[in-house]
Amino acid sequence: MRGVVIIMLLGLAAPAGADELGFAWSAPETCPSISSIEARVEQRLGHSLDPALPIHIGVWTSSGHYTAKLQLGSDIRTLTSDRCDELADAIAIIVSRIAEERALLHSIAPPRVAVAEPPVAPPFVVHRDLSSETESHAWSIGVRLSGVSGIGIVPEVGLGAEVALSARHDTLMGEVSATKWLASGADRSTSHVDVGLGVTSARVGWRPEALPLRAWVGAEVGSMDSTGTNFSASDNSGRWFAAGGGFGVGWPMTRWLRVVGSTEVLLAIERVKFSEPSGVVFYAPSPMSARCSFGIEVGWE
Repeated sequence: MRGVVIIMLLGLAAPAGADELGFAWSAPETCPSISSIEARVEQRLGHSLDPALPIHIGVWTSSGHYTAKLQLGSDIRTLTSDRCDELADAIAIIVSRIAEERALLHSIAPPRVAVAEPPVAPPFVVHRDLSSETESHAWSIGVRLSGVSGIGIVPEVGLGAEVALSARHDTLMGEVSATKWLASGADRSTSHVDVGLGVTSARVGWRPEALPLRAWVGAEVGSMDSTGTNFSASDNSGRWFAAGGGFGVGWPMTRWLRVVGSTEVLLAIERVKFSEPSGVVFYAPSPMSARCSFGIEVGWE
């Protein structure tokens, strides 16, 4: 028996043994066979043992104890037990765990290679090119030309044109504009009047860079004039002054071009009344007026 032990120790210590593939088992006759050990390992794994896994196990007895030396690849362990069957169970546990760890490493290896492949680099280049087009600026400025339609100002539904200069700093918006309303006629009995209006407006409000929205409060002042028949000559012109607020949308078409639509409501503070020589008022702007506009804004954003 002592000779067997010496032979086993020499065999396990040999460097060539670490390179051999497969399951090598040497133990006293009182210990389970190699097929029994393999069956215990495969029962724990739930599948066959990988034949490419190098497993070298030698068992010997000393002073009534069983000692096993396990060499699994580069991993070397020593176990001791009073019973060889218990020692075989411990060996089966260790071998199955190492086999599972080896299988797990092999299963996750391909995704690591795929993630690290050079083709991942191009999306970063594309992202950088796109972001250069949306670089943020604290300031922006633009010129807008719009068509305007409104009620409560000139007779019937008024039509006009507006030119505006708009600027933004962060979320603060400032704007000045000039609007010319086309003359519109009103009739009463034998009297007729065509009323026109030209105003200059100033607006201040909120306009975030990240959203196409804008909102403001403002005031406008201008001159309302008229031509017609059978009305008081002293009432053929006068000052128009109103204040109010509105909101709009400036949808970007390109970096330099935006489509702008807005709605505004104004309260007349000073308005002209047109009357007949008898003093009967046959037209006056409404105390409350509303208008909407649609136009193109060109400028640096």
